[in-house]
Amino acid sequence: MDTSALFRKRYGSFRRFFAMLAKARLPYLWIVGYLVVSAIIANVGVSTTEYSAALFAGNVGLLTVVLPFLFFQVLSLFIGSLSQLLSNLCTARIDRNLRRMVWRKVVHLPLRFFEANNPKELLSRITTDVSDISSLIMLVFLSALTTAYSSWVILERISSYDSDLMWSLFIVLPVNLLITFVMGRMRFGVADLINKRNAELTASVSERTNNMLLIKSMATEDKESANVGERMRASYSADVMNLWVTNLALPANAIATALQTVTIILVGRGFYSSGALDLTQWVAYYGFATQLTNILGAYCGYWSSFKGAQGAVDRVSQIMDEREENLRDGSDAGALAGDIRLENVTFSYGDTPIFENLSLSIPAGRVTAVVGPSGSGKSTLLNVIDRLYPLHDGRILFGDKDSASCSLSSYRGALGYVTQESVLYKGTIRQNLLHGIGRCPTDEELDDVCEMVGILDFVREQPRGYDAPVDENGSSLSGGQRQRFSVARALLKHPDCLLLDEATAAMDINGKDCVWRSIRHVMEGRTVVYVAHDVQTLRNADYVIVLEDGHVAAEGPRESVLKTNAFCRQMMDADEEGRS
Repeated sequence: MDTSALFRKRYGSFRRFFAMLAKARLPYLWIVGYLVVSAIIANVGVSTTEYSAALFAGNVGLLTVVLPFLFFQVLSLFIGSLSQLLSNLCTARIDRNLRRMVWRKVVHLPLRFFEANNPKELLSRITTDVSDISSLIMLVFLSALTTAYSSWVILERISSYDSDLMWSLFIVLPVNLLITFVMGRMRFGVADLINKRNAELTASVSERTNNMLLIKSMATEDKESANVGERMRASYSADVMNLWVTNLALPANAIATALQTVTIILVGRGFYSSGALDLTQWVAYYGFATQLTNILGAYCGYWSSFKGAQGAVDRVSQIMDEREENLRDGSDAGALAGDIRLENVTFSYGDTPIFENLSLSIPAGRVTAVVGPSGSGKSTLLNVIDRLYPLHDGRILFGDKDSASCSLSSYRGALGYVTQESVLYKGTIRQNLLHGIGRCPTDEELDDVCEMVGILDFVREQPRGYDAPVDENGSSLSGGQRQRFSVARALLKHPDCLLLDEATAAMDINGKDCVWRSIRHVMEGRTVVYVAHDVQTLRNADYVIVLEDGHVAAEGPRESVLKTNAFCRQMMDADEEGRS
């Protein structure tokens, strides 16, 4: 059991919390309405308590006590229901606004953030953590206002009986507050640990569920069951620790509450015996004192929740503090034309550099293949051309236009990029084809593109055509079909430059030929850059660049490079051996 969580020294930051709230659009009008109704409840509660005291004291006048008591009871129930409704609506709206804020932040973060953070754990940040923060706002910060006002109303009424009576209450209140403070500090670390363990469990289950084909094919069911079982045991241990902390607080609070009750009764009895209070006031005083201790006790419980929610505030605040990509900063890219030139480009994913002072030129209006051994920087070259990662040094130009001077939004909008993963969303074929297009092509245009990449027959076989459903990650499609749809989507964009990272690797020979004919047709006169790993795909190139260890080993027209470069000759020899 990780008991170190009980004694954490870092308990979160109010500054980060309020800085985060400043970025969220909280439902202020609804919050004000909730506070107004809560203030009315406090005043109605005072009247209800006094009429209850009169009844207990034997005053049963129909018009003076009974009917007013019934009226305030009904009014209290009605306003209480209204308050609960407003509270739930405020919580739901805060949840929605905070989730929207966090999600907008997440999608604008650079790719490096997702490499350093498990994307699956972000689910807990956007769901569980945000719910904890909305509860924190409603149950702690807004309750602080309502509790303070209710306490002031009660104390003012008790003071109207006898000011010394009011001050006597302050003798018995601090005990629960002290217990709650100590337990709250312990609960903060435990709650943070629980959230961390649950996030790890969610990520682990999600990852293995999405890769069940690998688990089955490699017969690793028992191993993966044990791996996830370890996560479950860690989550269970954190839950058990939380139970110990929670149940430790219960008897301590129960003892403190019992002592408070005895003290309140004895103090009230003393004032009543001395004649400072009449019977009705003594009963009312007991009711008010009980209300006050219940209000403060409930708020102490909320404060304990606050300490538990501080971990959620820290985690969400860390996301909000991240520096996001500025998609609008820079001039409009316009039409990207001319040779693509990399001048002294230096780039690394970590400490080990991928490119050091890399310079090369990709001819405009031609099809260029990038080949080389694994790890030579082929995919990285496409990534930096698309500006998915910032350069450490150097620049990338289209003709005389420095890509860094263009806004990311317009620059990436002018490029088409088909990645290795061939990502498809859960939705329809049409929605996936139009993702990122920014216009609404006709079905005739969709037919033309799908026919060119050899997927139109598949679409027409579907009962709903382009409105046929696609499963999450395109799992209902074959690898080749996913790649065809990805290429079709990129061609519908009509990019100035098309980047392809092994975009036809999952297709058969005929499929590759069909797709490349469509690429040459649609991209005629425009630049195509692609990563190639096989000779058949390499033959589609006009120009070839060979990368080795992040440097250009050879570049030039295809036939020239195939004859002179050792790596390309090895590719050709391996292909001929495979044919024989």
